[in-house]
Amino acid sequence: MRRKPADLPGRCPFARGGSPCPYGLRCRFAASHGEEKESGDARGDGAYSGSYSYAAASGDALARGTPEAWSRESEVTGAGTSPTGAHPNDGSYLENPPAAELNAFPDSLQRELARNEYPMRRSDAVLRRMDVPVRCLSYRQVENSQAARRAWEEVKPRVPVPRSGGRGGTLGEEGAREARGGSKKLDLRGKLYVAPLTTVGNLPFRRVCVALGADVTISEMAMASNILKGVRSELALLRRHPSERLFGVQVCGGHPDLMARCGEFLDNEVDCDFVDVNMGCPIDGVCAKGAGSTLLRDEVGLARMKKLVQAMSGSMQRTPLTIKVRMGYDDDPSKYVAHDVLKDARAWGAAAATLHGRTRAQRYSRLADWRYIRRCAAVASPSGLPLVGNGDVFSFKDYERHMRGGTLATCMIGRGALIKPWVLTEIKERRVWDISASERLAIFGDFARHGLEHWGSDERGVETTRRFMMEWMSYTHRYVPVGLLESGVAQKMHLRPAPYAGRNELETLLASDAVEDWSRVAEMFLGKPAPGFSFVPKHKSNSYSAESAVALASAQAASYDDDVEENG
Repeated sequence: MRRKPADLPGRCPFARGGSPCPYGLRCRFAASHGEEKESGDARGDGAYSGSYSYAAASGDALARGTPEAWSRESEVTGAGTSPTGAHPNDGSYLENPPAAELNAFPDSLQRELARNEYPMRRSDAVLRRMDVPVRCLSYRQVENSQAARRAWEEVKPRVPVPRSGGRGGTLGEEGAREARGGSKKLDLRGKLYVAPLTTVGNLPFRRVCVALGADVTISEMAMASNILKGVRSELALLRRHPSERLFGVQVCGGHPDLMARCGEFLDNEVDCDFVDVNMGCPIDGVCAKGAGSTLLRDEVGLARMKKLVQAMSGSMQRTPLTIKVRMGYDDDPSKYVAHDVLKDARAWGAAAATLHGRTRAQRYSRLADWRYIRRCAAVASPSGLPLVGNGDVFSFKDYERHMRGGTLATCMIGRGALIKPWVLTEIKERRVWDISASERLAIFGDFARHGLEHWGSDERGVETTRRFMMEWMSYTHRYVPVGLLESGVAQKMHLRPAPYAGRNELETLLASDAVEDWSRVAEMFLGKPAPGFSFVPKHKSNSYSAESAVALASAQAASYDDDVEENG
């Protein structure tokens, strides 16, 4: 404890509503743990108290670098009644303990997976019926699996292990697992769907999106092989917050035996409304394993894709299976295969599909091909397969233009939600929101609070929250305020903005592409970083290629490659 940094000002995100903080003296807000009982007041005067406001910045206040420097004039979702509902950052959250996250698996289940002792009766039967050999297991693992199946059949049925927390529970409580009902129906029509986003699509970010109008959220992509090995970091990607009303889990794998077993586990143990298989991921490491976009490359890959969907859907009794694909592997239009896949996907067992309007070779360069997406929607429609379009949705006009034909179920919003998550509110309310710098800062305040609840309020949790917040800032700084654009001009997501000065000092700070300025914003909520702290963004969204620099200097459009931003 002697090495513990000084406590941060403000109220602990856990010690509220009579709930004790699970981190005790290790909490960076430990000084506030006794304040609520002493004062009887659930509204503190520091960070996360709900009593501060971020608007009306001044130079002196900015120099102090604390959220108390700003005054909050309105809620993040705007004043008055909004289709998005009341925003949770109005201070009311202080009255109740934080809600427990779902899908927090016990150690016993993790050990069963690691030792391959988790019984997979349905998937084994499906694979035998399809004459697909189980090659994802070693001989020793096969023995363990057979022993687990005998224990299941001969001794007694396996009783689901109680989960940590439950819907409506409190963090730290042990709640019994909810009974699973029959097969779920999936309806994505007209719902705002936030894409699975590597690194930045974490649970705190998804909570921000839900508050701003998201109807459908989905986990970051998890590798099926790591889930079946019981890798804790991979299982953590499956966490769900109770506020996520329609939630999916995205997994990636390229072989029927692996995905059938993963599907059975997810169907049995994970609280989700659908499972999505990423068959469009362009990452080199994923494609090298025969997964992702590799399934679109040739006839062998397409045949494996068919068996994969059939095997996985057959092993899942309750949870709908969806797929996400790209147009094809190569840039040659004659080699696009998505229309053939989507024509038959419903018969294979897919409940819905998402099409990203780019190829694997494109990754994220150039604009998405919405003409081809509409063509595929027409092909998929006769089979009854709902199709979700994906690519470059950055405003409510983009969304309405793509939905105009009536053939798409909805649009998936990826990098647009990273750069300006309030695009979800714009779509819901059919307006252009000239969001103020103070309102943007309030959104980071929401993320900080959600991050501390998710990763913890001890030193490790604070620093983890800081890193993920700065990772997100590597996208948000690209936003150009509407009030600074010429009349009738809209920002284009595929074009990098030139440096600009904002309407006040805070707006200029939020537009900076310097890591030091991102750290300065994070300090307003999380205090100063630990000595020796350094940060390098995982993605390229804040950097310029040589070609982009030349194009920017000549004020011309340039293509770019934001590698590994959006899953598929």
